[in-house]
Amino acid sequence: MSNQADWDFAGDDDAKAEMRAAMAYLLHGTTGAARHAIELEIMEVLRQVANASPAGQPDPFDDELPGG
Repeated sequence: MSNQADWDFAGDDDAKAEMRAAMAYLLHGTTGAARHAIELEIMEVLRQVANASPAGQPDPFDDELPGG
């Protein structure tokens, strides 16, 4: 997964539209516990961004197994 911190948005509304599209993509077709788990992961990513977590932290959306 690419970690791009240098997105070139036209403004706040553009950034919010991109976020909505990404969340809709991640949640598409999910229900129940799977949807809830993804929602929690999204909230954690947003917390990390809001708290300016340092780069190099584990990506909560990386489904790849360690060492794989």
